[in-house]
Amino acid sequence: MITVVSNNPLVKKHRSDIEYLNNKDYLDVLIRTRDLIHQNYHLVTHPLSSNFLADQTCYKTVVLKQESSFDLKSLEIIERAIIMVKNSLLTRDQRIFEEAILRDLQFVDYEIIKNTL
Repeated sequence: MITVVSNNPLVKKHRSDIEYLNNKDYLDVLIRTRDLIHQNYHLVTHPLSSNFLADQTCYKTVVLKQESSFDLKSLEIIERAIIMVKNSLLTRDQRIFEEAILRDLQFVDYEIIKNTL
């Protein structure tokens, strides 16, 4: 069974059983993902799968799977992703918050992840 963590309303629209982080940012999704990894969840998708960092988008969806053991590799990946995203937030392009751009970014995030859902 998979667990989906997302702040993307379009993903929520297409899959109701996600852990939806309403009004949260890209970094919040990664931090929640890290919390789940500490509870023996393993990454199914890479947290930087789209190569869009937080300076270029505010939406992120990550898929995980609960296992019986801790996965150090998943923790290392999410920790590196959090560092990269924190650094990218320093140069965030404020234009990404325009409504038309937000819709496009939701679509891109959904398209990247939809086959995994």
